[in-house]
Amino acid sequence: MNEAQLRRPAALWLAVTTLFGLAGTVVGLLPVVLTWGLFRDGQVGLGTALGTMIPYVMLMVCPLVAWWLLLRRRYLSSIIVATPPILMWAISIIAQKLMA
Repeated sequence: MNEAQLRRPAALWLAVTTLFGLAGTVVGLLPVVLTWGLFRDGQVGLGTALGTMIPYVMLMVCPLVAWWLLLRRRYLSSIIVATPPILMWAISIIAQKLMA
């Protein structure tokens, strides 16, 4: 597939991942804010704070960067960048099933 043929699939994939990104923003905002507050108070180390905040921030940022790449006509790159919210959701579902 060339870049021109990837335009529609990329737009559809980004629409889906944007919904996951919005859900990630709603779900992830509270842990990020709480962890940042604990880090500023000195109750949590930098490594722990980053380890907690990076996955949630990634859920929020990946769709935005992917849309920017789509607008720049980098369709394959936009699909790749938009994938982490879906992957994190799938991994969490699999982990939940394995733990139950």
